[in-house]
Amino acid sequence: MDFKRIEWIFFLVFLGVNIFLFSIYREGLQDESYVSYSEKTESLETRLKKDQITHKKELSTKRSEGYYLSGEQTNFYMAIQEQQAAKNDYSYLKNITVTENGVIDYPSNHYIDPDEVNETFSGFLRDEKSVLYGNEYTYLPQFSNLNGEFPELVAAQSYGGIPIHDDTAQITLSLEKSETDDLLRIVQYSQSHIGNLEELREKADLYSEQDAIETLYVNNKIPSNSTITFSKLAYSQIYKIREKNVYVPVWFIGISSNSTTLQVEQVNAMSNTIITSNAVIRVEKDN
Repeated sequence: MDFKRIEWIFFLVFLGVNIFLFSIYREGLQDESYVSYSEKTESLETRLKKDQITHKKELSTKRSEGYYLSGEQTNFYMAIQEQQAAKNDYSYLKNITVTENGVIDYPSNHYIDPDEVNETFSGFLRDEKSVLYGNEYTYLPQFSNLNGEFPELVAAQSYGGIPIHDDTAQITLSLEKSETDDLLRIVQYSQSHIGNLEELREKADLYSEQDAIETLYVNNKIPSNSTITFSKLAYSQIYKIREKNVYVPVWFIGISSNSTTLQVEQVNAMSNTIITSNAVIRVEKDN
């Protein structure tokens, strides 16, 4: 038997098998590389569509400008006294209940028309006999709710055209349906206010709406088969240093997975990072 010949046959077979296996391995690498490259280069719109995530309008790539802001919580007890003295009317807003962080009142004969919310809400805010600093607030439909058992409207102060969506600078109306018509009666309003707003740093370019939504998407914060119902850029408090509140621009993104629940995610518009806690960090500085 020609053993030399047999060795060559086995060698050639072994070589052929290895070449075949190597070609399969190489094709696998190419496919894997293609998938990875494809995932990186696919547009956000394409990826959202694949996961059946819809949105009501085109995602904006516009980069606005914003600031780190600081402000002081208004002392309504002092503010009302100053207004009473200035108007020489010591009955002015005397029935309003002053709380630690603002005021609460139960106005009578004030109504909101569901068909003209902006107009009737703005009219209430301009009523100087009912609301202090009312002209500083604007209606925020994204954070209001006229449906359900407990309708509620929200208005907020703003800075540089960007609202301050935070418990420290807003007016909230609690409403109930009227028994005689389609109007909504204001049963209670609560108000907080920030004064002495000032910029802590020079203005900076902010991340866009699309940037914020992409950050949420790649971090699995937007479930499949959901709808991005709204996005709103607004200031929100992140620190409290002694008597100063510190605010930063934040993207608020509303996400609905069904008809009854709304999940609101927050992305820091300065750093494009997800805000995972609503807790305000308090810093006590030494004198």
